[in-house]
Amino acid sequence: MFVEKQGYLLTRHTREMAGHIEMSLFIKTKEGTVKVLPDKQLSVFFTDAPISELPNEMVGVECSVSQFCSFDNNPVTLIQSQSLTLHKQMISFVKKNGFSVFEEDIKPHNRYLMERNIRGAVRFIGIPDSSNQTYSQARIIAGDYQPDWNVWSLDIETSVTHNTLLSIGIMAKDQRVAFVVTDSPVEADIIQCFSDEKSLLLAFIRYVKMHSPDIFIGWNLIGFDLQFIDQRCHALGVRPAFGINGESWNIRSSDNQGRYFASIPGRVALDGITLLRVGGYHFESFSLNNVSKEILDDGKLLHGVERWQEIERLHREDLNAFVAYNLQDCDLVLRIFEKLKLIELQQTRVDLTGIPFEQPGGSVASFENLYLPRLHKAGWVAPAWSEDDFVASPGGFVMSSIPGLYQNVLVFDFKSLYPSIIRTFFIDPLARVTAAHKPSGEGAQTSSIVPGFLGAHFDRQNAILPELIAELAHAREKAKKENNDILSYAIKIIMNSFYGVLGSNVCRFYHAELASSITMRGHELLARAKGWIEERGGRVIYGDTDSLFVTMNDPLADPQVLGEKLCCEINQCLQEWCSDYAQLESHLELEFERVYDRFFMPTIRGQEEGSKKRYAGRSKGELIFKGLEAARSDWTPLARQFQRTLFEKIFNDENPVTYIQETILKLRSGDYDELLVYSKQLSRPLASYTKNKPPHVRAAALVDQKRAELGQPPEFDKGRKRVYYLYQISGVIPYENNSDLINLDYEHYIEKQIEPIAESILPLFHTDMDSLLSQQISLL
Repeated sequence: MFVEKQGYLLTRHTREMAGHIEMSLFIKTKEGTVKVLPDKQLSVFFTDAPISELPNEMVGVECSVSQFCSFDNNPVTLIQSQSLTLHKQMISFVKKNGFSVFEEDIKPHNRYLMERNIRGAVRFIGIPDSSNQTYSQARIIAGDYQPDWNVWSLDIETSVTHNTLLSIGIMAKDQRVAFVVTDSPVEADIIQCFSDEKSLLLAFIRYVKMHSPDIFIGWNLIGFDLQFIDQRCHALGVRPAFGINGESWNIRSSDNQGRYFASIPGRVALDGITLLRVGGYHFESFSLNNVSKEILDDGKLLHGVERWQEIERLHREDLNAFVAYNLQDCDLVLRIFEKLKLIELQQTRVDLTGIPFEQPGGSVASFENLYLPRLHKAGWVAPAWSEDDFVASPGGFVMSSIPGLYQNVLVFDFKSLYPSIIRTFFIDPLARVTAAHKPSGEGAQTSSIVPGFLGAHFDRQNAILPELIAELAHAREKAKKENNDILSYAIKIIMNSFYGVLGSNVCRFYHAELASSITMRGHELLARAKGWIEERGGRVIYGDTDSLFVTMNDPLADPQVLGEKLCCEINQCLQEWCSDYAQLESHLELEFERVYDRFFMPTIRGQEEGSKKRYAGRSKGELIFKGLEAARSDWTPLARQFQRTLFEKIFNDENPVTYIQETILKLRSGDYDELLVYSKQLSRPLASYTKNKPPHVRAAALVDQKRAELGQPPEFDKGRKRVYYLYQISGVIPYENNSDLINLDYEHYIEKQIEPIAESILPLFHTDMDSLLSQQISLL
């Protein structure tokens, strides 16, 4: 008997079973997470091969005339297969015979959900098994169910010396427990003790099954914690049955960059670092200790590059302190997720685009989930993957700057520039293709076709993307009015990703004309806005992608009033120009962002030309640095502190010469030793640096060399880890603790950290570093 339920989609999977496709959707319901099997699933793709060229008696395969056309404006054939094996065989057959295939790589479960507009919340009917855990012959539609997630913050501790698992810590609303391998049992409710790793892992699997978490969260959760647990399970002969109903998970690496992915039937793993990056957060370091200090004003109980030694000591000698350290990490992650609403943000992205819950990035998947159903409704299939060479589009427009020290700089910013360009100028993959199929007579040009760049034209009558952006923009405005910050921000992320998707050859819709018609139009608009501003007495001293920095020639006028007036006038110019250009309604909007009461634009080092993407300013008492050393984590704390103080003095009309001289004296006296530690992220595994080995790579190599001598595993073999190092008289050394702050090369720090910052402003005071240093030498 069929039963109807509602729930929220957690994970989706497809596999071949007995020559047929089995699609499994794991859905969280009020009673728990269940496995739902949609009825009679087929694998689908399209081809420009006519039916007469296809095998017509192949069991399990059906070829039929479709209602769709390819981007070449030719009819396509629909091929449906009962199994994944047949699907692959038919693709191979079609390609071997010289025909194209379309949408052949879309997984059956993704197509099933996409075509039914199913994203997160669902309603379904199906026949339950005796345990009510699996529903077969199911039918599913979109719903409105809002789940109450069972979230577990997970963190493991390991023995670096023996490469073994020491503990697994769990923190949740009603769970606080540590599973620990120890020979010294402890009487504590939160500690479960085991004599060996295998016993611990088996107990943890039972615990997961009993309490059934929906979402695991952590810090580098998949790449370290889950991957290490998976590694130990395989080494010890334990099946990693962490999914619903004891189904195995799959932890895999996608490339040699150390990226890992987790597929857990009925459960989701979300990594805090990845979600922060996707959410647009910026930190000097994404380490848990640094982020928790910035967000929570709290931190790890142990930190530093050699903390593994203290962890192993505590595990041997003070199990309570060891467990406290393990659970503190779990607690920090849980609190960061709660404070920044990271799970809510991810769920909102799922609700908007239908990407898998466990996929925190997924710009291309988001775009295709939104675009493909609309494309099919219009009667077209997506283009075949291009084999043409990738052509990068021009980047954002960056004007040459006019260097100097300024007062009252007005900053104007185009609101959502690239989405607004797409919407205004009908930039769209389908519109580009249909414009090319239309006659090029004068009447057609003026009534329907909008010019692009690199020879592109766009048919406003067949543009999908502008309408999609309009829907998202309206939804965002509504979210803002309702103070729904999470929804507003999620929509912003999605809209801003469209340009990058169209300009990336990892998207099937990539074409050089699309991305270039966006960025080159942006170039044109900034240039036109610059001209209109200058016609009204302004002077544009810098422009970058979607921003203009302007000084006015009226020193007595209120800069706020001037900025607001100028903004209104430029927006009127934009509306009139769009109408004159191609009878377009302008969705472009210039916003008056801020006034810098003091502003500094430097020159390129060693040249008179103004720099780009580098400046400092003060707005409403706040110092703001862009691209300068104070905003860069690869400069020493001393350099960043020095530059901030330097500009505080300059913006307060103080002469900074004495401060520069005092800083150099104190540096040479050792007063700033603790501020001289460099830190820089390894962007790839250490072994891949073969030709050029910058200082942080040399320091990391010294660390791993020392570890190898001690019989310990390498620390930097997978890259993507921050290296801390110093310059001693003898050269670069890794920084481990303050005992390394000896024999420091102060002249290196003066030359590489102090001089470049000071030289950028000293010409304003008619001196230079050579003069200041020679004065100090003569005084000494």
